[in-house]
Amino acid sequence: MKKGDLRREQILDTAERLFFERGYDRTSIQDVLDALGISKGGFYHYFDAKESVLREICARRWFSQFDRIRTELSDARRSPMDKLNLLLRQANLFETEDSHFAALVMKLCYRDGDVSIREARRRVLLDSLAERVDEAVGEGIADGSLHTRHPKAIGRLLLLLACDVNDETCAMLAADPDNPDRMIRVIELLNAYRESVELLAGAPYGAVELFDPGSLLASWEAAMEEWKKLEEA
Repeated sequence: MKKGDLRREQILDTAERLFFERGYDRTSIQDVLDALGISKGGFYHYFDAKESVLREICARRWFSQFDRIRTELSDARRSPMDKLNLLLRQANLFETEDSHFAALVMKLCYRDGDVSIREARRRVLLDSLAERVDEAVGEGIADGSLHTRHPKAIGRLLLLLACDVNDETCAMLAADPDNPDRMIRVIELLNAYRESVELLAGAPYGAVELFDPGSLLASWEAAMEEWKKLEEA
């Protein structure tokens, strides 16, 4: 790794650690500089603001998340529908083991209204997964499990729909986090989304399994515990 690339990674690693230890709002650029022992010039050579650092941290995490599923996608035992389910689940913010990160993104994007981070996630997801979704759809058409007259367009369309549904569910949850009925409304929306994917892809009813209600609820509750810590920070 080049010296400049190493310094950039050091800034990202240090900022990520401090964001998680102290909270994003309570961590300043100067805190990052002090932890690394570098000047402001050394920071601004790579980033123009704290928000740029966070966007890069998020993008790095998302690229890493998507890289990890490549092995699963290459498993010959997976059917095209299995692959499609796996790929579309990646749009779900809670499809992560890191509840603190999910809570941080929820707070910044859906409570504080940081559109740039939300759009960065959408771009990373589309750039990383659109081709893979097209491949899964193509395999499904070949083996007769999927039926669509638009194989070259359906993959990106499904991902765009997945992103929009994720944004809508996260916004619903962030706007009313203490309402016990919140997950009922979310699951109703997700079920409608699931059936929409089946119709668009020409999949049999029940073939799409984009979420497990129990796992979704557990992930949300864990993220909410982390959210409370962020709000108290």
